[in-house]
Amino acid sequence: MNRTEHIVIIARREFTERARSRVFLVTMGMLALLIVGGIFAISFIGPSDEAIPLGVAGDSPDGLVVDIEVAATALETDVTVTEYPDREAAVTAIESDAIVAALVDGSTIVANQSPSATVTAIFTAAANSAVRRETAADLGLSQRDVAAIVAPVQVTVEELEPEEPEQVARQVASFLAAIVLLTSIMVFGQFVAMGIVEEKQNRVVEVVLSKVRTTSLLIGKVLGIGALGLVQIAALGVAVVAGLVLAPLPDLGVPGLTTIGVSAVAWLVFWFILGYMVYSFLYATLGATISRQEDMQSVAFIPAIAILPAYFMVTVTSSVGGDVSPLVRLASFVPIWSPILMPMRISVGDAAPWEVALAVALVVAAVFVLVRVGARVYRGAALRTSGRVSLRQAWASADE
Repeated sequence: MNRTEHIVIIARREFTERARSRVFLVTMGMLALLIVGGIFAISFIGPSDEAIPLGVAGDSPDGLVVDIEVAATALETDVTVTEYPDREAAVTAIESDAIVAALVDGSTIVANQSPSATVTAIFTAAANSAVRRETAADLGLSQRDVAAIVAPVQVTVEELEPEEPEQVARQVASFLAAIVLLTSIMVFGQFVAMGIVEEKQNRVVEVVLSKVRTTSLLIGKVLGIGALGLVQIAALGVAVVAGLVLAPLPDLGVPGLTTIGVSAVAWLVFWFILGYMVYSFLYATLGATISRQEDMQSVAFIPAIAILPAYFMVTVTSSVGGDVSPLVRLASFVPIWSPILMPMRISVGDAAPWEVALAVALVVAAVFVLVRVGARVYRGAALRTSGRVSLRQAWASADE
């Protein structure tokens, strides 16, 4: 049996054993339910398409209701306006939630709490129009002149550097992808380390290493658990789609697949695989130095600290509108950060093809080095079950 067959067998074993695990199945089921439930929750708390109920009361200028409707139309907002005989009647309607606010005597806005900026703008514009109309009428102007005076001015916005919706969507997607990549790497990377520690504890590794080379064992573990990670991410993606079908969201500005682009999503998946490979072999190397699950936290924080700078750089870049700084461009070539920073640069159109190719080559080279280093450390520490082994001791013991 050659090395490839050994790797396939080990990968299949890791995948099937962990896929059948009750913890894995329960966790994935709970995450799927949380995703669908979260989408339903957003659909309930999202902005409503219903008209805003408003009121007028007291000594209001003639035509104030029409002025409110015209002002609302100018702000692209639907409203319904109810007239009340006096302030007390309007207050009663507000307290019973029949309306959200009322304009009393053409000059006072009454509401339970501070009204929204939209409601305030509508009432203010309507009150100004009513006052102008009355003043113009007192001056003896014709109806046409009055209409011209009170007509709202249609203001247009001219953007010198308009921001494309696709660009915004891809910036959002790159930020979300960084979070997904960060959490996925941490979870499945620790699975690799935990699997190595388990085999050291129950002495299974002694039997396996008598039949399989250390490198094949390490690669098989990483590939098997990585495949399981892709399955879980795909399952959660199906949960998102199912939630959107069952509870369509209102227009919250959430970018869709057509806006982000299929190629961008493919790049994110590609870089997830590369990032997982880098950190999984790093976790495997560190996991080989311990013999108890209780010691896992002592090594798990090292990859977490290594990946955090990239996450912070993505956060800062997203907060400044996607402008990529020279520092981020340079950091995107560092293999432990490339899987997070380069997808962001690709999404916002900042990465040249040669830069992407160079980053991929550096990551692949780093994976090759980590496989060699990890296999040697694993070989030197696999049979040491008495306690934690330093990397130097494990490296030296590999020649014994």
